[in-house]
Amino acid sequence: MMSTIKLIFRQLWRNRLFTFLNVFGLAIGISACWLIFRIVNYEFSFDQHHPESEQIYKVHTSYEEKDKLDHFDGVPAPLPAYIKENFVNVELTVPIFKQYFERVSNNGGAQKIEFEDQPEIIGTTGDYFKMTPYVWLAGDQRDILKNSHEVILTESRAKLYFPNRSIDQIIGQTLSYDSTLYNVTGIVKDLGHPSSFLGKEFIRIPEQEWNSTNWNNSNSNWQLFIKVKSSASLPNLIKTADKKAYEMTHAEFDKFGFKMHVNTVPLKDLHFTSYAQNNVDQKIMYGLIGIGIFLLLLACVNYINLATAQIPQRAKEIGIRKTLGESQKRITKSFLLETFCITAFSVLLSWPLLILIQSVLAAYIPDQLKLYPDPWGVSIFLATLTITITLISAGYPILLTNKVKIVEVIKISNAQSLKFGNLSFRKMLIVFQFLIAQLFVISTCIIGLQLKHALQNNPGFDKDAIITLGFPSKSYQDSKADPFVFKQAIKHITGVEQASLGHLPMSNDHWGNALFAKSDTGQVQADVQMKFVDQDNFKLYNFKMLAGRPLQLADTSTGIVLNLATVQKLGFKSAENAVGSFVTYTDKQRQIVGVTDNFHTKNLHAAIQPVVMLSSIKKWELNRLSVKLNNNSTTWPETLKQIEKEWKKYYPKAPFKYDFYDQQIKELYSSDLKFSKIINLFTSTTILISCLGLIGLVTITTVQRTKEIGIRKVLGSTVLGIIELLSKDYIKLILISILIATPISWWAMHKWLDDFAYKIELSWWMFIIPAAATLLIAFFTMSYQSIKAARANPVHSLRDE
Repeated sequence: MMSTIKLIFRQLWRNRLFTFLNVFGLAIGISACWLIFRIVNYEFSFDQHHPESEQIYKVHTSYEEKDKLDHFDGVPAPLPAYIKENFVNVELTVPIFKQYFERVSNNGGAQKIEFEDQPEIIGTTGDYFKMTPYVWLAGDQRDILKNSHEVILTESRAKLYFPNRSIDQIIGQTLSYDSTLYNVTGIVKDLGHPSSFLGKEFIRIPEQEWNSTNWNNSNSNWQLFIKVKSSASLPNLIKTADKKAYEMTHAEFDKFGFKMHVNTVPLKDLHFTSYAQNNVDQKIMYGLIGIGIFLLLLACVNYINLATAQIPQRAKEIGIRKTLGESQKRITKSFLLETFCITAFSVLLSWPLLILIQSVLAAYIPDQLKLYPDPWGVSIFLATLTITITLISAGYPILLTNKVKIVEVIKISNAQSLKFGNLSFRKMLIVFQFLIAQLFVISTCIIGLQLKHALQNNPGFDKDAIITLGFPSKSYQDSKADPFVFKQAIKHITGVEQASLGHLPMSNDHWGNALFAKSDTGQVQADVQMKFVDQDNFKLYNFKMLAGRPLQLADTSTGIVLNLATVQKLGFKSAENAVGSFVTYTDKQRQIVGVTDNFHTKNLHAAIQPVVMLSSIKKWELNRLSVKLNNNSTTWPETLKQIEKEWKKYYPKAPFKYDFYDQQIKELYSSDLKFSKIINLFTSTTILISCLGLIGLVTITTVQRTKEIGIRKVLGSTVLGIIELLSKDYIKLILISILIATPISWWAMHKWLDDFAYKIELSWWMFIIPAAATLLIAFFTMSYQSIKAARANPVHSLRDE
């Protein structure tokens, strides 16, 4: 056995270039698959280790309007108490009411420890700890959350707040939540698996929320889980709760033409439910799995191509070993062991490559991934991957070694005898390799063009040279200072052209309501986005007025501006016809004073929606400031310093933070930019693996045809002629892969673009340019070895062996 291993290492060292190409190519594929496994394993592990998960459901509401049903991940505040009191088949009722505190502080130590905007603080009941598999580290489990001023912490939060104390010493300590003191009465171990139960700090639900009688309001901060004794009782529960919801809400909701319904989702399906909080798209996970498989296959194909190409050079070795009596079984084992060693080295090299990839994609990897390393799962995955790669990569080369006959030991003629049509199996693998690479290259090109189109598209208003500031909302930040006074103060700063308070035109920040207008057939309703602005907003953003005038201060209670989509939705014949008419908003009559052209309020995935703009002087409706800077960007730093100086006068306890509006708009495409970066990385990976294979194949071809090249040079062949001789066969294979990839990528990109309401049109040049780029990359990859062979002295190549 040791002699075989020594022979293998000697063989690998003798062929150092090909060993490196094989190891590096496989390592790239393994590192990508490793990362994909970690992400997919993490996402699919959500709630799968939860005890009795088949009996646990999350309750949510949905709203029916005509034939449309919209799901909402929240419940009315009275629903948990109603279910708890009226359904004997519900074993546990667990409300989760998210709580917000400006500051959490520990004043008990030598130094004050304070945190702002701490997430994952929830109000709940003792049933929470009966439903979830927390392990108690300290505290009395018998009377949980009976006191309104007690808090239970997870171990991670306990150590965060009390870093120098043991678990037992933390019990009885005091934390200040804003101005309210809470005693720590329990500490539980953080869950050891990904879970939809995200709480880190637990207090009793405030009385005003638990005793609420308002069924009309469903809030995403109010969530509800139930554990049923039998799933058979669930349909009756939903039916009864649905009936109760209708009874309590129809008087109000009938006015707006919709109904509230109560629904449930099984815990085991919750993480992949599109309308649930903290969800992921299951299709994306399957897509990642597909990408991982393709990258792995590419790495294996690369190995197979290089290994089979070396069979002619190793024919003598194989023939001699057979002559000396070595069995085919032993030779097969030797090749398997050689492939296993290369794969093992690749796994070792993939570790630093994985760290590098993770650093590049750090912003796109789930934040909690590092908390669940799953060493056993990763070990099993790597072991399985190593064995799988070994078997796949060694299969075809072993098949060819079986065909080596002793009588043909000097001149092997059938190393490529396995045929499919007119292409050898190895050539088919090269086509497959570049087919995958070309799919990624075309995808990268079209995705980049669509994102460029989205970011450079005219949104219907000015967005350049504008900064936005959010006013402080916390009580200790002097948040009561009048924003109108601050706005007037900065308008006089040199470099500030305009300032306006109100909602941003294109953002996820808006209100929603229904607007009504009278028509010949009765009353027409339009569900609209509402944006509150001051009178300077129209001038700053330069909205195009189709009719009427912009809002003024006098329109605060009487006027309204509509966009063209709202005018059309309400049935007006034209913008001019709409101006002067009255609409009903929140049971009050408002006169249409102006109509703007349509503008985008969301990213280009969404079609333009009906929008209304209302004048306001209320601070809570105008919580953001837009500032238009002059066109000379060299003066901006000084202008921003002056704005900051004024900010500190009015809001000295609040940090000065601003954003350029065009960058905020870019953030609306964060998921697309994330997808684009991942595709770019995988494109680079596939091209790199494919080119590594080409380097090896051209090197082998050059060695095999050394005498032929020498003879051609003696007979007058040029350097370009030799390069053509060595490259043309591979270029033909790459062209075949491009021809196959083009219609496949056209279909795939057409499907991807369907998700955009406003998209680019696919054109022939979007496929020609990536094809030309792939051919150039492949040609330059082959050029070095080709030129080296073409410039070699023919005397050396024609010398007798």
